[in-house]
Amino acid sequence: MPIYRIADLNIEISPKYEKTREILANYITDEKTADFCVEAKQSEIDRLTANGDIDYMVENSIINTLVCGKILDSYDGLFFHSSALMLDGGAYVFSAPSGTGKSTHTALWRKHFGDRVTMINDDKPIIRKKDGVFYVYGTPWMGKSNIGANISAPLKAVFLLERDSKNYAEKVSAGRVFAKLLEATLISRKQDKMLKILELYDEIFSAVDLFSLHCTVSDEAVIAAYNALRK
Repeated sequence: MPIYRIADLNIEISPKYEKTREILANYITDEKTADFCVEAKQSEIDRLTANGDIDYMVENSIINTLVCGKILDSYDGLFFHSSALMLDGGAYVFSAPSGTGKSTHTALWRKHFGDRVTMINDDKPIIRKKDGVFYVYGTPWMGKSNIGANISAPLKAVFLLERDSKNYAEKVSAGRVFAKLLEATLISRKQDKMLKILELYDEIFSAVDLFSLHCTVSDEAVIAAYNALRK
């Protein structure tokens, strides 16, 4: 079976559909040894497509869930529903409920900073600790926009977006916005996984700043966020 390198891990995956292989293609590697294997069982795909869902999309969803679950269990990482970019070599993550405008906001960063910005992933990046440092990794699962790259960068800050009529960012504790953080990453309500997520959050937000970003859809929102980083 082919091996894909995702979040600095070699993962053996055997896609059943050509479209799935295309989605994973940029992450294929020549490595011969896998850290772990995942497979979307045909019976599960058939069960979930019985109501008319598209087969390769179901397969991708299953693979994504299995990969993220394994990384959470054994490799100090979690997926974080967000739009993540790299600016001057550091990763900045912007999370919000679907439809709030996180992709729109990172597009404003690309417009404001130009070539200084590279998109890591516009929907499902992975945050993982490696050698004591938390990195943000691109993944094949990039959402409807299909914007991202097979790159990584050390995590510098996380922003939780909130629509407002004014633009300002305030540093917050993870406990204050805990419900929003769980919405961004929760893949299971099993106690062991919840405990692992809590442990990782404690480590992540002891190492990097967490901001609540009140913003409009404007260049001023980018400036407010960037200025908060420099304080």
